[in-house]
Amino acid sequence: MQAEKEQTPQEKTSTANTTTTPNVAKPGLDFKSLQFGWFVGHALVVLNTLIFAISNLVFHPLGFFYRLAYLGVIASYGIVLWNAYKPLTNKEPYFKLMLLDENCQYLIIGVFFLFSRRIAVTLIPFFIYSVFHVLDFVDTHLIPQLAPHQTKIQSHIQDIVNKHYDTAMMLVAKIEVCGVMTRLVLGLFVFRSSILSILVYGQFLRMRYFMSENTRKFLKELGTKIDKALTPPTAHPKIPPAVINAYATAKEKLTMGSKPAPATTAKKQL
Repeated sequence: MQAEKEQTPQEKTSTANTTTTPNVAKPGLDFKSLQFGWFVGHALVVLNTLIFAISNLVFHPLGFFYRLAYLGVIASYGIVLWNAYKPLTNKEPYFKLMLLDENCQYLIIGVFFLFSRRIAVTLIPFFIYSVFHVLDFVDTHLIPQLAPHQTKIQSHIQDIVNKHYDTAMMLVAKIEVCGVMTRLVLGLFVFRSSILSILVYGQFLRMRYFMSENTRKFLKELGTKIDKALTPPTAHPKIPPAVINAYATAKEKLTMGSKPAPATTAKKQL
């Protein structure tokens, strides 16, 4: 039996309320609704990430579009959280529940990267999520309302999503673990990232391990490969014993008590 595909954090929030966007479908298309604002936020992420990527390719990075993409991230995830937890209160159990929501964790890391030194690879996971959210909104809302006769376009969108969704979600996990964290660690040696950024993002990855099946799967595969290279009897003979011992100690501390817990997502939706 094929395993159930992993959803994006906002899709998990939506599934509990039988919709794939942060709103219940309404007659007509309300351009003033939070739902449309959510879509605009994701569209900003897609558009500005593409512009920023192109500017990097021509060796003239336009940081304005990088920041604007993160404003789209904050808007889209903020709308989901506002709708799910309104009215906001400072009650401790309520606040803890919101902090454990994956959308809140992505919002926090988005705010952190917005005000940190520009690191292009950090946008890629948000870009991938936003592409699928934009495609979903176009398929389920824009086309039915603005061009209901364009059923072929809807079918094409659905085919793209069905074909590439699982691969894209696993790619997100790989980029979050290897792409972003590796860049942060290497950047520390050339003074282009800080210890704070590694600690903050490390905590984010820790929560992703608990809540994302794809992240757990990739980390276990990666851990198996590293174990093979750094633990006897399969350890590479050229690796110093001190490195092998340090790895064993670090692994013991990092894995102590780390058992995956079920993800907590918002229970309400627009």
